[in-house]
Amino acid sequence: MPRARRARRCRRRRLFLARRGREPATERFSRTPRFQHLIALPFNGPMNFFTMGSPRRRCSHDDSWTDKAVDVTATRAPHAASTMPTTSLAPPPSRLLGARRRARAASRARRGVRGRASATTTTTTRAMATFGDLISLAKKKKKKAPAKPPAGTPAEAAALKAAALTLAVPTLATFPSTRAVLDAFDLENGDPAAFTAVAQVQHFANVVGSDCFALIALCGLYVLSDAAENARLDSATYQRVAGAIALYGAANILGVAIAATADGSPSPSAAAVAGVVAALAPASVVAASVVRTHGGGLEGFVARVKEDVALAADIGNVSEVGGYLEYYYKLSFWASIVVGGAFAFSPLSPLSIVNEYNPSSQFVQRAFGLGAVFMLAPVQFVLLDASRRGRLGGGTFKKLNLSVAAAVFGIDLMTVFTFAAASGLGPDAATYSDGSGGIYNYVGALAVSFSICAVYLYQGVAAKK
Repeated sequence: MPRARRARRCRRRRLFLARRGREPATERFSRTPRFQHLIALPFNGPMNFFTMGSPRRRCSHDDSWTDKAVDVTATRAPHAASTMPTTSLAPPPSRLLGARRRARAASRARRGVRGRASATTTTTTRAMATFGDLISLAKKKKKKAPAKPPAGTPAEAAALKAAALTLAVPTLATFPSTRAVLDAFDLENGDPAAFTAVAQVQHFANVVGSDCFALIALCGLYVLSDAAENARLDSATYQRVAGAIALYGAANILGVAIAATADGSPSPSAAAVAGVVAALAPASVVAASVVRTHGGGLEGFVARVKEDVALAADIGNVSEVGGYLEYYYKLSFWASIVVGGAFAFSPLSPLSIVNEYNPSSQFVQRAFGLGAVFMLAPVQFVLLDASRRGRLGGGTFKKLNLSVAAAVFGIDLMTVFTFAAASGLGPDAATYSDGSGGIYNYVGALAVSFSICAVYLYQGVAAKK
């Protein structure tokens, strides 16, 4: 074997043993390209064998180690030996270990770090999970508020439509057949085309005028059914309409019952009482149910009435949106309360041709006032509130405006017709001796009524949102 090859093997062997810790290394390679191919070992990386086994010291400018590497050629050619300071990141000789030992130590170190990290992560995860479980448990223990029922159901809408149909049949039938109604109340009546007595004219006017307010109730039932289909019955607007219908029906039922049981003659027959109850009871009951279910019951209704009356009483409290139209609705509201109250709660009618004090005549006369107080005035307040909020262009308020216009227009036509019919009979002074009206009352009432009708008709047709 050539001498050079044998020398290289020896040098590699000594270097390997030094790496294994079995033999101290006394010679080191210099950093020359001639020996770099010998030190590119995979387990420790290239260029790290230059510094193995030699004394070291820390550099002053960093934390690396400095040693003196001696060229192995110094053993054969001392004159060629050279020393050169080197800098390395390798550990000092006292800390050298074998490749496997160091690999095992590094592996154990890595496993230890991973284990500690895993333990920390697991502990944190468990703590977070425990905290989440506590929150979930607290949520489960906390009682949830019951879900608010829908403000209107298909069943309520169907009930309101049925009540409207029940009221519509007798209401619309009364206009062409007033004589049948007056017969049920045992009151004097005649053919409207040929009245023969002033009392007949008076009875006809009372029945037709009272029946006109039922048109507003019919419209109210319709808008309530629409609100039920759209789950809006808890709105203050619909609660006011429902309360008005309930009071209107209850007041008329109570009035006919009192008249039927009162002393005197003529009095309402059983058929008359049954007709009034059958027409108004369904509407009153369904409307009261709406107030009870969606409006807080009697307590909520009373509180709402107090607030509304206080707002209407403050005449000067007008919103910027409402303006003069809000003033007009407030005055209309109070006019209906005052005039309607005079009809409903006084034995003398402000516009009567003759005053009669028997139970049937008193009920027919007072029914007009009950409609004005309990049906017309509340709807006027609903429109007042809508004007205050700038909502008169809404479909609900347009319908209510048109219903009021239709009712007032019907009353105006009845007033003109009965005044002409009574004048055509040529009554003497004795006939008017018990009357509480007069030509001035009729003219004033007509002028006010027609102006009211015009305003409500315009708002029902041309109001904008």
